[in-house]
This record gives sequence, structure tokens and C-alpha cells, in this order.
Amino acid sequence: MEINTFCPECENGIFLSELPRKGLVPCKRCGKGRQASGEGELDAQGALARCGICSCSEFYRQKDFNTKLGLWITAFILGLALIFLVVKDNLKVGFAILVAGALVDLFLYFGLGDILICYSCRGIYRGLPFNPEVEGFDLKIHDDYAFSKKK
Repeated sequence: MEINTFCPECENGIFLSELPRKGLVPCKRCGKGRQASGEGELDAQGALARCGICSCSEFYRQKDFNTKLGLWITAFILGLALIFLVVKDNLKVGFAILVAGALVDLFLYFGLGDILICYSCRGIYRGLPFNPEVEGFDLKIHDDYAFSKKK
């Protein structure tokens, strides 16, 4: 199991290998850290049932890939394809770049594993089995937490 969270003071990453105990999880950069509820729990199958940092029980699933990097790669592929399609008027190369980009995306989609992210504290959990009821990101649930209805 790997848990990634961040320090609210300096936004440095905090990495844990087990569910935290109640109290302060120290930050190596600023020394302050983040409070943990210590109420994290796993269900009978070993899937995460309650977040160890904030004790929230709502999570979403996503691919274990940096979304900002993914957007930059997509923009690069589209920009390169547009150069060949519009500026150089070479349809074969332009479409080949788009097909290659789609194949890379397909490879990443099926090749990368999933992670669980807590809606409340944005803690990231890796290396655990997944509860089949956990779905992808839901904007309504996110907004409930982001705008303090469920905190």
C-alpha cells in the first residue's frame, strides 16, 4: 500500500506505506505536516473502506497517470499533426501522427493501473484491491466536498 498526500502548509508531498495513526503526519520539508484522523479501515477483501487521513468513505478511481503531462502530450501531438496537415499539406504524415498518438493513448489506458483518490482530502491510494462500487470522478460529489457540504 502507498498513500500520497500533501502538507497543507508548504504543499510538499507526504508519502506513507500504511494507514496513518491519529495525530500529526510530519512533513519532511517544513516540519509541520498534516493531521490524520487515524480512522482508516479496509473491508474484508482488503479494499479501502475509509480514508486514513480524513476518515471519508467516498473515493473515485482514475488511471495512475499525471493528467497535466497527458494534456501536454495531447497538445504536442495535435500541434505536430496540424503542422503537417495544414502548413506542409502532407495528409499522410499528419494522419499517421494522429494514429500513433491514439495508439500511445490506448497503450497507456490498458497498460497503467488505477488509483483511488479521496474526495475530501485528495489522498491518493495505490496498491490496494478496489471495491467494485467505486466509480470514476463525479463532479456532484466533488462539489459537495469542495463547497463544504460534507466536510
